[in-house]
Amino acid sequence: MITKKIISLLAISSTVFLLTACGSSARRIDATGNDGVISVNEIDFKDWQIAAEKGITSLLSSGVLSRSDGRKSILMISTIKNSTTQHINTRILTDKIRQAILRSGKALTTTAIGGNGPDDMASKQVRALDEDDMFNQSTVQKSGTAIAPDMSFSGEVVQQQASSGRIKESYFFFHMALTDLATGLAVWEDNVEIVKQGKKPLLGW
Repeated sequence: MITKKIISLLAISSTVFLLTACGSSARRIDATGNDGVISVNEIDFKDWQIAAEKGITSLLSSGVLSRSDGRKSILMISTIKNSTTQHINTRILTDKIRQAILRSGKALTTTAIGGNGPDDMASKQVRALDEDDMFNQSTVQKSGTAIAPDMSFSGEVVQQQASSGRIKESYFFFHMALTDLATGLAVWEDNVEIVKQGKKPLLGW
């Protein structure tokens, strides 16, 4: 009888311990800091920040956005090819680039056209209102007034993995380019390289 009670107490204690150990310890962290989870095989938020910041610095300092006629260049976001082993949302990179360009005042960006279609369909949709008698036609945006882009931003994210014993490593290569749409020539290119290593534990991973 005493043995059964001891076993029951041990079972209850183990259950309480497991429930406590599995309890949530979630917390918010500074998105601009270095406290985030570092995943060897995946691109984490800090990797996107590093790639965007280095790309932005290189692009803005290159001088390719400046024009001799004084007009601001119009830039469209084309496609960022995903050549990694994971599903990634490359908008994290392109949106940071786009916003930095706008803040710099050196160029404008268009949302009316993009490599994966327009970010904002409104520019095209409002022009269909010229056949809708509900709207005052003098207020409807006319065809032939939208401004086409001069340049296109594109790129690719490549991943290579390696391991040696318990050590796992991922190499991420962010390639970015700016193309002059009049000539089709690349007027700026740069790469950001990030390497991450981790040691596999004796049990699990």
